[in-house]
Amino acid sequence: MHIPANEKTKGSIGYDILSKMPKDAVLVNTARKEVINEAEMVKLMEERADFSYISDIAPVNKDVFAEKFEGRFFFTPKKMGAQTLEANVNAGVAGAEQIAAFINNGDATYKVN
Repeated sequence: MHIPANEKTKGSIGYDILSKMPKDAVLVNTARKEVINEAEMVKLMEERADFSYISDIAPVNKDVFAEKFEGRFFFTPKKMGAQTLEANVNAGVAGAEQIAAFINNGDATYKVN
């Protein structure tokens, strides 16, 4: 699942949607954690031992997930959704171009401080 977090999507992934997932389903969340209704996710996972959850960011109540759903819940310690080879190359190229623009003609458009 990869959707933006906005007023329409925050908390929108909850029990009603998740309960329709097939047996042995694994939800892979590369969206923001705010789109998950955590209380409803916990309820579903308590009811369905076949359901697993993987996220590239820890939920607010990560201790609850870790204690109750060991082996069915995994998360990375930091947001990984944008950590692709292409994204990293593009960031490196953009940084190099900005440094060159500053050195060559004093362009400080992306000045940090």
